Amino acid sequence: MLDHLATGAMIRLSSSVSYKSLIMVLVVLLACVSLLAASPATTAAARGEEVHLVPAVYVFGDSTVDVGNNQYLPGNSALQLPYGIDFPHSRPTGRFSNGYNVADFVAKLLGFKRSPPAYLSLTPRTSRQILRGLRGVNYASGGSGILDTTGNTITLTKQIEYFAATKSKMLAASGGEGSSSVDDLLSKSLFLISDGGNDMFAFLQQNRSASEAPALYADLLSNYTRHLEALYSLGARRFGIVGVPPLGCVPSVRVTSPDGATRCVDAANALASGFNDALRALLVNLTATPGGAMPAARYSVGSSYAVVSHFTAHPSAAGFREVASACCGGGRLNAQTGCTPNATYCSDRDRFLFWDGVHGTQATSRKGAVAIFSAPPEMGFAAPINFKQLVSS
Repeated sequence: MLDHLATGAMIRLSSSVSYKSLIMVLVVLLACVSLLAASPATTAAARGEEVHLVPAVYVFGDSTVDVGNNQYLPGNSALQLPYGIDFPHSRPTGRFSNGYNVADFVAKLLGFKRSPPAYLSLTPRTSRQILRGLRGVNYASGGSGILDTTGNTITLTKQIEYFAATKSKMLAASGGEGSSSVDDLLSKSLFLISDGGNDMFAFLQQNRSASEAPALYADLLSNYTRHLEALYSLGARRFGIVGVPPLGCVPSVRVTSPDGATRCVDAANALASGFNDALRALLVNLTATPGGAMPAARYSVGSSYAVVSHFTAHPSAAGFREVASACCGGGRLNAQTGCTPNATYCSDRDRFLFWDGVHGTQATSRKGAVAIFSAPPEMGFAAPINFKQLVSS
């Protein structure tokens, strides 16, 4: 889990759109929520059927998309209730949420019931569809980063090695069909990556100055390039990438500021925004034709920064009552102590932007996933195309 920061810089979050544009955004989001409930894929799922827009989803990254891998790591304690309180049967699953997370809702929009299973949870019985190139696997690990030196869980390098092992087993199970059929399925699948926040936190916790940010970006982009090219060489062609959110708006960062109840922290937001800009430029270069290292790849960058910024600036319009405090925790902004089994937690969880000191509620994940999946790119929630356009191409 992401840790607390110690920085005092502050800024009042401002909206980047006019009132008219905001109304348009909200109309789109309401339409998109209706889409989540009434699309052919989800309607079929409600009838007990599944109509998938892609063969499989392969998930990589940190706690924003982890569905339980960390529970299987030696010496790691599994998350306890109230984590998972709104998941079916009110059970903790290893998700850093009160219910489902972003990976689940993206998968739902693609026609699946939820995120594919955690890699470390797989058994021969639960791997049957996976070895046929269907459904997918979630390799994400809370606490990991783009840099292998970030955190002490499953590094992004290791996650990709796990995917390589999965592909090897798929090839072995394909029999006479060989690698071409496996590569065809992989090329049509979605590779979902959500990472980078923990790297930003590590940088700020070391009290490094803003002048050192360019060196951090260069290190992160070099490593991200290595990870993306590794996946590309293994057959990935459709990349759904989620950028870093405005870290200065999360409760565990707000609580470090005297005005945290009303203002986000400037330094953390600026660091995240600068990285997101650099990441978009990197992807343009990697996929350029000719000359790019990944010319056959297509991508969409979902802007969790834009999503959380809009929700924070216009909470009532977005359906939230509280955007500064965590639902679960203790102390000021409910962010000075963790979301433990004995912690207090809110009853109106769908009205809170944040579940704990860092992670969004199930409601935030649902609305955010819909925005990056379906909202028109000109709204700023995804670029250069949205996730739906990516999987339809």
